[in-house]
Amino acid sequence: MVGRIVDWNFGERLLRVVCGLPEKDLETGIPIFWITEEETVFRDVDGSWYPLKWKYGDEELQTGDVLTIGQDGKISRNYSADSGEVDIFVTNHCNSNCVMCPLSETVRRQEQKYYLRWLWDFICILPDDVEYINITGGEPTLRKKDFLEILEYLKGKFRYSGFQLLTNGRSLADEMFLEQVLERTPRGMRFAIPLHASGEMVHDGITQAKGSFRQTNRGIRNLLKQGQKVEIRVVISRKNIAYLTETAAYIVSNYPRVFCVNLIGMEMMGSAAVRREELWVDYPEVFKRAEAAVKILIAHGIDVQLYNFPLCAVKKGYWPLAVKSITDYKVRYMPACDDCRVKEICGGFFASTKHLMKPEVKPVR
Repeated sequence: MVGRIVDWNFGERLLRVVCGLPEKDLETGIPIFWITEEETVFRDVDGSWYPLKWKYGDEELQTGDVLTIGQDGKISRNYSADSGEVDIFVTNHCNSNCVMCPLSETVRRQEQKYYLRWLWDFICILPDDVEYINITGGEPTLRKKDFLEILEYLKGKFRYSGFQLLTNGRSLADEMFLEQVLERTPRGMRFAIPLHASGEMVHDGITQAKGSFRQTNRGIRNLLKQGQKVEIRVVISRKNIAYLTETAAYIVSNYPRVFCVNLIGMEMMGSAAVRREELWVDYPEVFKRAEAAVKILIAHGIDVQLYNFPLCAVKKGYWPLAVKSITDYKVRYMPACDDCRVKEICGGFFASTKHLMKPEVKPVR
């Protein structure tokens, strides 16, 4: 059950949250559950009240936030009105099985029996002034019919939002399907596609899906031929770090009209966490090996960014490329970061990466 907060200080003590109602009825709808200032949650059913589970630490709620009550009674926040950004997670299933995926194989195989109904309720209840929408998965295009219907609805509702589709690009190798996608694609969509290496053996070894290199490349070509905005992502691990310059040269030769290239540090969750001993490379070493690739791309007029890199691991001249890319609630810093003069502009670490890998930092003083 999903709902949006329509009163932040209702009666100076309670939050009023309306669930499962069309957006036009939000302001007049009957409240479905209440949250006291002591963070005790009650649901009103036929005049009876019973507590639900709520835990959000120091994070503050506000009008416009979207919350969900799960079947187990737990409450979570799915959209923060303060951030203005939202993830539309279409499916956990994927036709690749990337060794460094932050989702585990178990999660990617789980059946989502009632999820699609929840997703539609969630999309419908979102305010139409969301600034940026990230469509993701799994591989979101796998639910072809549902994916196309969701795209069409998003296009109609969110007329002034920015959009990004995170996809492995394999489905877009099918030109007939791509045509259906582009008919429904919101204006200004950015297609973010991972290319793990310049060769089939390394790329397919990482995706653990034979033929994925050829399909991904065909998908990228099809998009560029249609004049679409394509971002190529290279997630760096021990599996492909030795091939970064070759990958950059391949992109320059084959996709000179690509919108940008992002070199990305891993999020150590799911499959990546399980395989951390064979995948992990610490940030200073990653940047050292990536610098030549960055120079190749920039020299050929291709915009480059570094995602998930702390500033102390990056040469100062490259700091403008190291953007704050980690979602706010996932960002953590090492204790030594408190002594760093540039902490406020540093993107920090994923919470999972900090916990598992305990990366070494060198505070900038």
